[in-house]
Amino acid sequence: MKILNIALLFVLPFSVFSQKSKVQGAWRSLSDYESTLNDNPDVSYLLKAKESIDLATANEETKNQVKTYAYRFRIYINLFSNSLKEEEKKLSSIADKNERLQTAYGNVATSEFDEASKSLNKIKELDLKKFEKIAKGETDSEEDGKLFTSMSQLQVYSANLATGKYKVKKFDEAADFFESLAISNTFMTGKKDTSNFYNACVCAQKAKNVTKMFDYNKKMIDENIASPYNYQTIYDLKLSQNDTAAALEYLKIGRTQFPNDVYLMNKETELFLQKGEQAKALANLQTAIAKEPNNAVLQYVIGNVYDNLANPKGKSGKDTIKPADYEDLVTKAAEHYQKAVDLKPASQDGYFNTLYNLGALYNNYGNTIYAKAMEKATITDLAKNQKGYEAKSMDSYKKAIPYLEQALSIKPDDKTCISALRTLYYKTGNEAKGKEMSERMKK
Repeated sequence: MKILNIALLFVLPFSVFSQKSKVQGAWRSLSDYESTLNDNPDVSYLLKAKESIDLATANEETKNQVKTYAYRFRIYINLFSNSLKEEEKKLSSIADKNERLQTAYGNVATSEFDEASKSLNKIKELDLKKFEKIAKGETDSEEDGKLFTSMSQLQVYSANLATGKYKVKKFDEAADFFESLAISNTFMTGKKDTSNFYNACVCAQKAKNVTKMFDYNKKMIDENIASPYNYQTIYDLKLSQNDTAAALEYLKIGRTQFPNDVYLMNKETELFLQKGEQAKALANLQTAIAKEPNNAVLQYVIGNVYDNLANPKGKSGKDTIKPADYEDLVTKAAEHYQKAVDLKPASQDGYFNTLYNLGALYNNYGNTIYAKAMEKATITDLAKNQKGYEAKSMDSYKKAIPYLEQALSIKPDDKTCISALRTLYYKTGNEAKGKEMSERMKK
């Protein structure tokens, strides 16, 4: 037993020395490879360096040494660089050098780049002060200088991989590279890299990766570098997931942060309209229309809100008592509908709805003023003023007809439009047109 114990005492130091020699061997092979770069790079040296450093990072004695991961980082950056060159050679048919290189970045496998990044993170974990010092270019030795150069090269590769993956439509990978680039740029410069965080968000959306869409947009919000886009994206995402409470919370914060953003304002307006909170919707719309007076859709929507305020409906959908400022509301509704008609909404449906609603508004106004007059009139007043009431209603009916006719020209088979015109033609004494509409209804 004593002999065995003595033997073990001799074996242990040799094992430790053996593992340390792996680190030294990796450095020697890496140096040999780097010495061939200006002439004819000998990749065999690099592969030997990789074999040695992988053994060193797997051993208890050397796996937590900064030196180990500094060499590993440089080795894997060189491995990736070599893979990139091989990928570019495959694309010799692409004449333009920049396009060829960008496509190579898009196609190249990134496992070696990822391993290099992991090694760099390990250095940061083991000795943050040293990492920060070298990242700033403050080097005390030749080896630290080489590490700084490789770190700078990683930044270049990261940016090119992001744009390359985007070019070949690998949006999921591009999102990760843009996010990683944003974090490293922020660390290296001390300034938040808003641009690349935003690029990561856009790529996540193009990839339809809902987890990354939420995480990256929320990160920009948490970092206080958000734009309205970030709130818009999360709001739409949460609604698509039926998480209405979260959607409304982000919309509320977004409206507070960006009170003048039209998209967020419009989304809030939609919610107000759905809840029947017309006054709140109108306040938002007035702000929006002041910025975009030539927006046909906004003119239509604000006209529609005034229309709904003038002609309120109960829970059953039936008309209820008209408000005291009924005539003023109708005038405002007609004004905005008319602006929308003049601006002509781009979509056929939008244009049809605008024309139809304006025609319906005049038709309903004619019905309302006549019914109101008849309701209040005494027998004497009725006999005396009936012609006046009828003339006022008739004028409104005649205003309605041209708009409904234009609407029908867009949708010739719209039954609601045909029915409304038939009634109006008969009311205004145009029996021939009324019969024509009746025939169309039968068909």
